[in-house]
Amino acid sequence: LATKVTSESPEGMVHQKFADLVSEYTGGDVTVQIFPSEQLGDPQSVLEQVSSGIIDIFSDDVTYLEKWNKSITWVGAPFIFDDRSHWSCFMASDYFDGMVDAATEESGVTTIGNVGPLVRGPYRVILSTDPIDSLDDVSNLKLRIWDNQLMVDIWTAMGAEVRVLGWTDVYQSIQTGIVESVTAPAALVESMKFAEVAPNIRRTDEFNQALAYMINADTLNGLSDANKEGVMKAYVEAGEYSSELMGSIASESFERLIAAGATYEELDTGPFIERATAIYEDLAGKGEIPEGFLEAVDAARGSCS
Repeated sequence: LATKVTSESPEGMVHQKFADLVSEYTGGDVTVQIFPSEQLGDPQSVLEQVSSGIIDIFSDDVTYLEKWNKSITWVGAPFIFDDRSHWSCFMASDYFDGMVDAATEESGVTTIGNVGPLVRGPYRVILSTDPIDSLDDVSNLKLRIWDNQLMVDIWTAMGAEVRVLGWTDVYQSIQTGIVESVTAPAALVESMKFAEVAPNIRRTDEFNQALAYMINADTLNGLSDANKEGVMKAYVEAGEYSSELMGSIASESFERLIAAGATYEELDTGPFIERATAIYEDLAGKGEIPEGFLEAVDAARGSCS
């Protein structure tokens, strides 16, 4: 199992939990050896090795599979899902399975189970120098976004003045006024010290994230039925562990930040979703969104528990 994160990080702890459970539930028949911190190479080279069977598993965001099916990038589109439950239903849908199947056909890489149980983030926030309490406050907001054209286009359409900057440049860029806001995973806010220069934190659930175990399909299919069942059980329980762990880390972190002078509120994202929906419908009309994607998103509303 190749990962980008350190063993000591929260995600690293989740990977170790999965490895321990796999060993337990397969009676030692299957063992997971973890190579953290990109020891086996960068994501693209690791994915090629997973495809060829040299490495068994790579764990990160499932959108890395866009290497073999570009439509997968749309599962990370901002403000297209109502909440995590809606997103999770979509990720368990036949439509998304078809996306993964198309990537698997090209690459021989699939996923262990449905993508979603291994929580990442655990949710998205926006930090700003002045409070953002509504969609109107985004107008002319100097917002840092990473080099992702979809994100740039959507936030620009929301009214923001987008600046594309590196992650490690954010603190100084806010401090000097180059930007006045940044979006981030909740669990990374404290370690990056963003609240020191942008103390107004608002939960947006801009998009949802999960760790995917992208595995060589032949490796997975080569397991006995009993061992495959054990791996799946380990995956589900590691997901439950990740939910508890990531939630507590974010909660404790924000308690410390608020005590230090930051503010935190949950933003009403209804107007953001409404604006984004209009944007996506326009893009669909131009043929710039995968066929059937918006219909599948709509069908996922309330379609599973």
